[in-house]
Amino acid sequence: MTPEVGAELVNPVAGTRQVFRATAASTDGAYVELANTHAAARPPLHLHPNQDEHFTVVSGLLHAVVDGVESDLGPGDVLEVPRGSSHQMWGDADEPTQTIWRTTPALRTDQFFCDLWQVAADNGFEPDVMKAYEVTLRYPEEFCLC
Repeated sequence: MTPEVGAELVNPVAGTRQVFRATAASTDGAYVELANTHAAARPPLHLHPNQDEHFTVVSGLLHAVVDGVESDLGPGDVLEVPRGSSHQMWGDADEPTQTIWRTTPALRTDQFFCDLWQVAADNGFEPDVMKAYEVTLRYPEEFCLC
């Protein structure tokens, strides 16, 4: 899958939905932006060595841990995650959590998301941790597990 503005990545098992609002190609590499519905499950602790992230909560409750500091954010709240900061974000189980999520600079983040989605789709959206991990290894400038 190639990232395109308007492309939608839905994982019905995880309960996530990502829609590209901007891609590396559409911003000349400046940023990637997604409308994102977060799962209630906590993702692995990770960091982005060369990118900053900006989240604006649209609806629901976003739980976050950034460099060991926990916070809960609601509609209108903003979360800044500087490059190199370990973090996790997840939604609330009681209602969908929606954010606008911008990653700066874009690098290959949009293709990374497409590749992760494809691995999930190829496995019936059931988790395959080893295949997902193999994808992360192809994107060391964008993503590192902590």
